[in-house]
Amino acid sequence: MLGAPQQRGDDTLNFSRIEPSENVRLADVEMAMANLLPQKDDVMTSAALYHLRSGGGRVRADLALKSARALRLSRQITIAISAACELLHNASLVHDDLQDGDASRRGEIAVWKKFGSNTAICLGDLMVSAAYSAIASASTDHLPELIVHMHQRVSDVISGQHADLESNCVSIDQYNDVARMKSGPLLGLPVELSLIAAGLSEQVLTATAASDAIAIAYQTTDDISDAERDISSGGLNFIALVQGDMAARVNAARMHATSHARAAIKIATTLPHKSGDGFISLAEKFNPAAEMLEAI
Repeated sequence: MLGAPQQRGDDTLNFSRIEPSENVRLADVEMAMANLLPQKDDVMTSAALYHLRSGGGRVRADLALKSARALRLSRQITIAISAACELLHNASLVHDDLQDGDASRRGEIAVWKKFGSNTAICLGDLMVSAAYSAIASASTDHLPELIVHMHQRVSDVISGQHADLESNCVSIDQYNDVARMKSGPLLGLPVELSLIAAGLSEQVLTATAASDAIAIAYQTTDDISDAERDISSGGLNFIALVQGDMAARVNAARMHATSHARAAIKIATTLPHKSGDGFISLAEKFNPAAEMLEAI
């Protein structure tokens, strides 16, 4: 779990450039995130550490670590990519809870409910800014491309979130587009940035296709447990788009998720140097038993 931040200094993110990525652990990423957030005795610091210490699977950091190791990136670049992706994801969660009115996150009171809406908005913005600071610490000739690509994926997920909030989907194709746009960009980003840092930009679209398929599989499976709430509130849910009794609808959702999970695995196996193995492990979690879903 998140440790206490180190004292600030000019070398806050000056990670060792000698050690390979095999030596990077999740604790290193947690420390990097802590060092990028305010270290003052104020509400923003309290809210930031409260949210990050609440847990979460750190799936995006794990994807970054696995792909960076496969591509033999340096320790510095590995931590930079991992921290940037996790900060962006957590920023999206803070804002998402506020927009959806969800009072809890990871079994704890949501940031907006505990600290207020204004703090939640500012904290999400702060985490986005911190993510760019993290990626800027990557010592590589590919840094400009990393920053531009990260902005593009942030832009994509914002469009997806807006589409979800404003959506009036009437078809499965429309549903897939929203699910892909909302969840795919930040799932794919860790692997995409690793590929760019390794000089393999031509493989980014393949990684994007794999993460898009995983996003649809995840969102469809997640909709099964959220069906009653979403349908009663008029929210977007796969089950509301198919016909039949509830058992038939749930079965259709499971089949839809499984189909896209299998597609993701097939695509991910084509990524070079086994850099898609993290995608494969994630996609394998989606099977017809929705209760086996692990939150991502």
